[in-house]
Order: sequence, then structure tokens, then C-alpha cells
Amino acid sequence: MQAETTSDYVRARRAYELGRLRTSVQRAVLVAVGVALVTWGASGLASLAWLPATLAIWMFAYWRGAALLRGAFYGLAGGVVTLLLPMSVLRPCCGPGVMAGCCHMPGACMAAGAVVGAVLAALVPFGKASWWRTAAGIALGIASVAIFKCAGLLAGEAFGLVGGLAAGLAAASLAKVVLAQRSTV
Repeated sequence: MQAETTSDYVRARRAYELGRLRTSVQRAVLVAVGVALVTWGASGLASLAWLPATLAIWMFAYWRGAALLRGAFYGLAGGVVTLLLPMSVLRPCCGPGVMAGCCHMPGACMAAGAVVGAVLAALVPFGKASWWRTAAGIALGIASVAIFKCAGLLAGEAFGLVGGLAAGLAAASLAKVVLAQRSTV
């Protein structure tokens, strides 16, 4: 009889996973409350409708832990940067203080997101087996905060910002891989 099939193993494994989930929920609530406070000050009360998504992302990150969680914290920092970007950067054709109905520029959102994503990808420690999990964690961490900024934008701009973040992260990550391969050859 293998150890993986015994009822004691199954009960122990279930208790372990439930304990991790309980701890993940508690820690994710702390992060989500912090993000909610920053978001409320930066984007207003209406954007807090996305708070359950942030809570779910952080529950998953804490539950998986390790490299994914480490990357999520890098992404959290990058997400706060995107949250604090002035709307005049994301909608440069609009005048200061006039953001409703003046223009739509998903390209500007994408460029801003690409810059933040590329900077974050440069921070990922390369050469570890967990490199991709760390990069995925960064993407989750960014998404957990960037959705609040995107809530105040139109769909094209929101997708532009998130797409730019992903494109910047992917481009810088690919460049790191290429440079690492050249240095080992």
C-alpha cells in the first residue's frame, strides 16, 4: 500500500490545505484592505467594486506561496505606480481636470503600462527555476491594483493599460532570457 492512498494521508493532506487556505484568506484580507485604502484615495469610492477580484488574486498568491507570492509583491509595487499615474498621462489629449468625454487614447495607456511592466520584469531575479512563477506573480500583483485604475477608464483604455503591462513584462523577460543565453554561450 502506498502512502498517498492511505486514509491518514488523505486526511492530513486535506487538513494541511485547509490550514493554508485559512491563513491565505487572513493575509489576503490585510493586503486587500491596504489596497482599498490607497485606491479609495486615488480613484474614488466607485472603483472599490473591484475589491473582490483583488482579494481573490491575493488569496491565490498566498495559497500558492513561494515564487508566485514573491512576484505578486513586486507586482503590487508596480500596481501602486500605475494607480498613482495621473490621468493626464493616460489621456494626454484631455485638459487637466477634464477627463470625462474629451478623448480616448488606449495607445497612451498601453505605452504607460509597457514602461511599468518592463521595469518590473527587470527586477525579476533570473536564473532560478522559479523564474516564470515569479513573473506570473508580478502579473497577478499588477492586475490586483491596476484594475482599480482601469475601472475609471473606458474598456479600450483599460485593456490598453493591462495589455501594456503584460507586453512590457513579456518583452523585458524575453530580452533577459536572450541576454542570459548569450552570456552562457
